[in-house]
Amino acid sequence: MLEFLIFAGSLVALYYGAKAITESAVHFAKVLGISEFVIGATVVAFGTALPEFSTSMTAMLVDGGRPEIAAGNVLGSILANTGLALGAAAVLYGIYIDRKILETDLSFLLASVLALYVVFLDYRITWVEGIFLIAIYLAFIHHEVSEHRKNDSKGMEDLRPKMIALFIAGVVILSVGARYMIEAIQDIAATLGISEAVVAVILLAVGTSLPEVSTAIVAAKNGRGDIAMGDIIGANAFNALIILGASSLVGDVAVSEPFVSVTLPVVVLMSLLLGFMVLGNKITRFEGSMLLAIYFLEIMAILTIL
Repeated sequence: MLEFLIFAGSLVALYYGAKAITESAVHFAKVLGISEFVIGATVVAFGTALPEFSTSMTAMLVDGGRPEIAAGNVLGSILANTGLALGAAAVLYGIYIDRKILETDLSFLLASVLALYVVFLDYRITWVEGIFLIAIYLAFIHHEVSEHRKNDSKGMEDLRPKMIALFIAGVVILSVGARYMIEAIQDIAATLGISEAVVAVILLAVGTSLPEVSTAIVAAKNGRGDIAMGDIIGANAFNALIILGASSLVGDVAVSEPFVSVTLPVVVLMSLLLGFMVLGNKITRFEGSMLLAIYFLEIMAILTIL
């Protein structure tokens, strides 16, 4: 029972640590005169993915490395973001999307998932493959920044010292939360007699994806489908390319064949389905229910097979 309480407490720490870092980082970006779009595409995207990033990196650093926790966290988060977040938002309100998203952003999501599939063909990601994944993400960011660059580089805010303290506090809270999170996952896996990868895919991934779930639902309710879709696309791409890429620089992200065989094909399937769904510039309630059904069927399969 204690391990579940530690898990819940660690989730709270991850949330508030990421929130503090994001708020302070946005302030620093405005001080430097960076445009709001660039802030959203880099600083905020990184901030919302910090819980996944910190837990995956910590997993690779403790006890000689726990790569299945890192991989399970990333793949589970992509599943939860696409199936649970977008699925629930579409079922409740429907999601309407601007044509502009289809031109670059969605194609990038599909490319990032396919790249992930390719590097996992041998059930491990090496540091060379990790650099390849990171390079894809940086190329996309460079393209987006080039398309939305502002000529005026004058700072929009004056530096506030308390934001420096907030940033430092966020880093400390996030680090402590990630450390206890990994310990809780190990204890929960031992208590339930299941693998750490399963705990990461289900409990950790859903917990760290809650910001994306709430954002997608609120955005869809307010008729801002572009925000919902953009948030999910950005988070999934960052998970697949940056988090796994950075994790592989610490050590090979090696996972078992059954784990990859059960989870990765569904990640690719859901991403491809999403691509077809938005061709009509919307995700209907029926299509949202399909995403939700696939997500829960996948969770059942993971529990049964792994």
